Amino acid sequence: MVEFRSWLDARIASSVLMCNAREILDWNFDKSYLQDLARKGVELVPTICIARQEKADIAALARARGWNDIVVKPTIGGGGYRTYRFPLDELPRYSGEIEQTLADRGVLVQPFLPEILNGELSLLFFDGVYSHAVCKRPKAGDYRVQFQFGGTNENVEVSEALVAQARVCIAHAPSLPVYARVDGVVKDGKFLLMELEVFEPLMFLSRDPDAPGRFARAIRGRLPR
Repeated sequence: MVEFRSWLDARIASSVLMCNAREILDWNFDKSYLQDLARKGVELVPTICIARQEKADIAALARARGWNDIVVKPTIGGGGYRTYRFPLDELPRYSGEIEQTLADRGVLVQPFLPEILNGELSLLFFDGVYSHAVCKRPKAGDYRVQFQFGGTNENVEVSEALVAQARVCIAHAPSLPVYARVDGVVKDGKFLLMELEVFEPLMFLSRDPDAPGRFARAIRGRLPR
């Protein structure tokens, strides 16, 4: 984390041209940006954000919201890093790992939504225009959709209504990203944001034969003329 942040800051300081602007990269670096989106009215998976080195009673916070099965993940991380799902009565088993995470970054606490077992949607946008979507599914008996945990993905057609809901997430970002992946789950017909990825390099370009061309045109549009 520290090494990457230093590398990114050095690129910014040297005025390297980047596809996505500095303000959105700074904003998106820590997943506490979800709180910002929630304040702006974006529908997302209910989330408690605990700051780095903050002492918080996770069990009490979760019970107050009626959550009995929760997911705890770092505010800075990816690929399922330091992500744990457990019922509240098993919190002591994970408290050491959570404290270790809080030593150098914040954590997010969310209710586990069983809908994730049916698949997590990833909608890709280039310059704010919808390109394509995939559904990422966990392997049987797991909840993590990442391929390193046995997750799979497949092409999926999504409704215009879901595309519009996902686009709202991008509209409330600090600037329009050249590329963005909007990850979420559908609950009761409503798209709930899980993460808005503007660092994430995995854009499933091989899933749509026209997607690489759309991505290239978006990049070309940001190059000096």
